[in-house]
Amino acid sequence: MIKMKSVIISICILLIISSCAESNPKWDTTDDENWPNACKEVLITSSLDNEKQPSMFYTSKGENRPLIVSLHTWSGNYKQKDELVNTAIQKDYNYIHPNFRGPNNSFKACGSSYVVQDIEDAIGYALEKGNVDINNIHIIGASGGGHATLLTYMKTKYPIKTFSAWVPISDLKKWYYESEGRDTKYALDIAQATSKNVGFNKENYSLNEEEAIKRSPFYMQTPVDNRKNSKLYIYAGIHDGYTGSVPITQSLNFYNKVIADFDKDEKNAIIPQEDIIEMVASRNFIKRTEDTIANRQIHYQKTYKDLVKITIFEGTHECLTSVALNQVEAENILTIGDSNGAKEYGWVNQLKAAHFENFIYNTSISGNTIGFNNNGQEKLNTLFNIYRYLNEADKNLGALDKILIMLGTNDCKAVFEKRKKEIPRNMAKLLKGIKTHAVYLKYKPQIFVISPPPCGEDDIMLEKYYGSSERVKWLTTKLEKVTRSKGLTYIDIYTPLAPQWSKLAIDGIHPEEEGQLMMSKIIDEHLK
Repeated sequence: MIKMKSVIISICILLIISSCAESNPKWDTTDDENWPNACKEVLITSSLDNEKQPSMFYTSKGENRPLIVSLHTWSGNYKQKDELVNTAIQKDYNYIHPNFRGPNNSFKACGSSYVVQDIEDAIGYALEKGNVDINNIHIIGASGGGHATLLTYMKTKYPIKTFSAWVPISDLKKWYYESEGRDTKYALDIAQATSKNVGFNKENYSLNEEEAIKRSPFYMQTPVDNRKNSKLYIYAGIHDGYTGSVPITQSLNFYNKVIADFDKDEKNAIIPQEDIIEMVASRNFIKRTEDTIANRQIHYQKTYKDLVKITIFEGTHECLTSVALNQVEAENILTIGDSNGAKEYGWVNQLKAAHFENFIYNTSISGNTIGFNNNGQEKLNTLFNIYRYLNEADKNLGALDKILIMLGTNDCKAVFEKRKKEIPRNMAKLLKGIKTHAVYLKYKPQIFVISPPPCGEDDIMLEKYYGSSERVKWLTTKLEKVTRSKGLTYIDIYTPLAPQWSKLAIDGIHPEEEGQLMMSKIIDEHLK
């Protein structure tokens, strides 16, 4: 009798687990929501087949506000409950929740060309009817909506700022067999979506592999030239595939595919196969950090430059709503510097790594000065180039919140020794030029002037830098005075770095990565 009860209990537990894995009640529900009164239902005519597709739409009250394009899940449609809509309204973001052919179990749904065009048409409608800042569009989707988010990343012609894909499906062919092995309904859905055969049922169906591949972001070529000003976020709960319906390999493999498309020789950002095997096998990661996301443990995280980021968190098949809209409030920053800002491991890229969410347009160039033609080159004179920098930042960022300037080292070269008194005057001219330019007047960004770092003594320096140690020390006080006289913020990195500079910068000018990281941390503290 006891053994029989144990068997019955075990069967019940397995049935509960199986049910949870298939239904995913929160993120694949088909329940309608009583939508907020601020939202209205609109019909958008497909530019591909003229079929009208409904959407839920909210227009912001303010001008030039962000647009949230929230994509429904695998089994849902445009009226499906969306955890993001109330927050979007509270923050006065434009918001659209398009249908794109509804549940993913018919030929025109599930990543078809009609789906791609429906999402494009929905974005176009929102731009026409809403109060949208075209440089501040964000695509967000979970599960089937994550699949649609990745499709949009591959296909959209709009300048999307962020793509946020939660527990996405990237490879329909592979997911078909994964779903068949787990005995979930999604295998039949994919079969129906990839074939015009309407006679399929639970006992009789098959996959059109060619069509599945055609609708899978994993097999598409990443449009790298069109995504250099966008960020792709991929999130997956580490237990998905066990207590959820989409194995985390759908996210991990897609991340690696995109990185390889950006740079086939990239090694550091790629996720090793042994890491993937460990996460899938143990539902854990032995080298995990103590970092969290929405109070959930982060098991694994990788980034590629400031373009792509994947996060595997303690969770299952879900979207963490408190995180999903975080990227919308990211900052747009223009950095102006010299070789220390231009280096691959320099202070600018250290800031990018610390704040992946921010958009940083870096104009740093080796040899750059505040106001001299270094080596006879105007391109190394910021006074000559500042208007171009501002215009480029506006074009690439679409907004500007902060300007960071770290210059002065090259102005203190021996060849400019007799002109050193011009340096603070040139900084004053530079700041005046920025504050009178149309881009500054449009956005009113905060301006931060950062002291040049220390310079080494002459016995370790190249001859062209002889005497720079004393000139830089002199210049730091002058730049602080100029900056504060303009009502701007001055960041002193010279004073904390000077006592240890000889250990940080072997050549006296360029600190190694440890020193660059220290510089970025000092700057970051002031920015906060």
